[in-house]
Amino acid sequence: MTEQPPGPPPGSPPPPPDGGAYPPPPPGQDYPPPGGAPPPPPPPPPPGGPYPPAPPPGGGYPPPPPGGAYAPPQGGYPPAGGANFGGEQPYSVGDAFSWAWNKFSNNAVALIVPTLVYGLILSMLYGIIYGLAFALAPESTYETYEYENGFGYSYSANASLGFASSIVIILGLVVLFVVAAVIQSAYMSGALDIVNGRPVTIGSFFTPRNVGNVIIAGLIVGILAAIGYVLCVIPGIAVGIFTMFTIVALLDRNLAPIDAIKASFEIAKANFGQVLLTWLVMAAIAAVGALLCGVGLIVAIPVAVLVEVYAWRRLSGGQVAPPAIPQPLPPGPPPQFGQPQ
Repeated sequence: MTEQPPGPPPGSPPPPPDGGAYPPPPPGQDYPPPGGAPPPPPPPPPPGGPYPPAPPPGGGYPPPPPGGAYAPPQGGYPPAGGANFGGEQPYSVGDAFSWAWNKFSNNAVALIVPTLVYGLILSMLYGIIYGLAFALAPESTYETYEYENGFGYSYSANASLGFASSIVIILGLVVLFVVAAVIQSAYMSGALDIVNGRPVTIGSFFTPRNVGNVIIAGLIVGILAAIGYVLCVIPGIAVGIFTMFTIVALLDRNLAPIDAIKASFEIAKANFGQVLLTWLVMAAIAAVGALLCGVGLIVAIPVAVLVEVYAWRRLSGGQVAPPAIPQPLPPGPPPQFGQPQ
């Protein structure tokens, strides 16, 4: 066991650091201080300079203005729900059609099946109403007139369907209108799910919402359009253009019927050229679908509805789900080197 050299006697200062000299004493203090060992040297400053000054009381933020509250950001806070309806966003009919076709292609089954089901329901209901009305109509009477030269003719003297048939038609049209409103509510709700970027299924288009308000709004718009067509057709077309966003506004913002009509009117008034062009494109889509023996309507109707929903969201400053990004192709098999044995 080796012997350790004796340490310094008690009370003596520690040996000087490397370099052979003690650090200079701080100002106003003799060296060495009473009691023996000198104080340790101060720590070196951190890289980049001395520490920043401490923030003032209150966290360093400016004091609030008189009244005790900070002013809201310029333009106000966005409404709840994530959609910003405060400003107009870029819109073009070409973008609307392209977006609608893209979404239809990616949700074809979910859109086509409800369209077929609703078409069959309305067709069957229409056939039942008018079939029953004509079955209850009084029998037709015929009269025949003959002339001396052998020529003659006959005609039916029945010019009315009768009271019972008229009641059937009136009640049937009321039922048909209510069923159509329920269908429109459910179908438009599914289209709003698409524009919100939510995944949709066939069932998404069979869940109606706000049916009562949809019926009232449709009735008001129908009365206004009927009055407009009676006045000379053009006012009726104008009513259709200015109220084209009524149902989608009602469902999208949960508005009352009158407020939904006002919202549609304001959007059409502020963007009349774009709304008119959108209305014409939707009419052209439906016309092309009808010309293809009616079969094309199973594509034309959902595409036209998606165009309408896209136009409403863009023109009202709302958000629109981006088109689906095509998935990359899966990788191919690894390359084969050499010939198989």
